[in-house]
Amino acid sequence: MCIEKTPWEQVIDFHGHTCPEIALGYRVAQIAKRELVFCPAPEPTIKVTAYTHSCALDAIQLINKATYGRGNLIVEEKKLHVYHFQSIGQYEELQISVRSEILEHLVDKKEQLSRREKQSMDIEAIRIILGTEETLFCNIQNVKIS
Repeated sequence: MCIEKTPWEQVIDFHGHTCPEIALGYRVAQIAKRELVFCPAPEPTIKVTAYTHSCALDAIQLINKATYGRGNLIVEEKKLHVYHFQSIGQYEELQISVRSEILEHLVDKKEQLSRREKQSMDIEAIRIILGTEETLFCNIQNVKIS
């Protein structure tokens, strides 16, 4: 008997482990998918520009079908958790900016902690990232492309 995995389980399998940044990417990817109402297709239908290299990109690749190999995932390193999603052929893009209060949970304050304490901090950060009300998690806006 085959049991289909949830999108969250698929992201964890793809990434290889659970961490706060993969939760952040999962949340951003799900919001973009809902807002843009796109369906995965054989050809890229969405272009994503991210402003940081992070584990979050693995979730975006899996959920939104935007990959480096297909050329529809672009990273411009600015160390910002800001993501632009554009449906191909549209002149407006969706910008999702993760709020600084959420990003505080990604800061590595774990140098002097035991492995168990680090795991507890990660679990708490994931709980906050996935459970925070959307308006407190990020800013969402439509931006005209010039």
